Amino acid sequence: MTWSPQPPTAAAPPTAGTGRSRVPAVIAASLFVPALVAAKILVLMTEKGGRCLMYGGCAPFPGVVFLVLCGAAALAMVSALAAPARLRGPALGAQLVLELCAVGLVLAFP
Repeated sequence: MTWSPQPPTAAAPPTAGTGRSRVPAVIAASLFVPALVAAKILVLMTEKGGRCLMYGGCAPFPGVVFLVLCGAAALAMVSALAAPARLRGPALGAQLVLELCAVGLVLAFP
C-alpha cells in the first residue's frame, strides 16, 4: 500500500465547466435593478409617462404580477447557483426571461 497525502474521502477537483452559469446568473441579478431604474426613466421621458406623473389618471401598475416575476427570477437565480450542473443552464435561461418580462412590464405601464 502506498502513502497518499490526500485522505481517501477527498473530493474530486471541480471540472472546467462547473462554474460557467454561476457568474452570468450573478451578473444578471446585479444588473436587474439598474435595468428597472433605466426602464422607469425611459417611460417617464415619454409624453404619456410625464403626463401620468404630473396629472395622474393612468392605469394602475400591476404590482402583484411584478412581485411574482421578481420572486420567480430570484428563485431561478438561486437554482442557477445551487442546482446540479445539468440544471444550471435552464435555470439561467429562466432567470433571464423572467427578468426581461419584469423590465418589459415596467416599460408597458407609465
